[in-house]
Amino acid sequence: MSIRCYIPTTLTALRAGVDSGHAVAPDAQGRELGGDELEAREFDALCIAAALASAQSFEAAAVSPRAVVAYDAPDSTAGESLAEGFDVLSLDGVDVRSIVSIHLDEAEIWEEAADIAAQRGPEAAEDHLGDSDLLWYDATELPELLRERG
Repeated sequence: MSIRCYIPTTLTALRAGVDSGHAVAPDAQGRELGGDELEAREFDALCIAAALASAQSFEAAAVSPRAVVAYDAPDSTAGESLAEGFDVLSLDGVDVRSIVSIHLDEAEIWEEAADIAAQRGPEAAEDHLGDSDLLWYDATELPELLRERG
């Protein structure tokens, strides 16, 4: 068994490879849910990770589109409470074979956010990103995605 979790990162960091860090997951009670309830809880975890990735997207010299990696972490992965119903997991390593999907800002939305950041600051850009969904990519599409979004 594994824990489906969501690693907040950026496209630039993703290009360098995901090897450790933190991830958001439903807490133990949430992971015991089934069907639509579990799916809704996992979507909320993805949204929390996207918000955390937004903050990373506008750090100093590393301005880069946000990315969230859906990952199946081992059951033994250590975690602590992040918010009611959600844990933050500490990942000591990321097995690329356990990456399920990648979620990334649409290029046009990201460009708008970067312009907003330059004009009104990172907080306004993060608000803009918060109003948009991330595009879904299968894990097998990662090499092509990195080439296209060079």
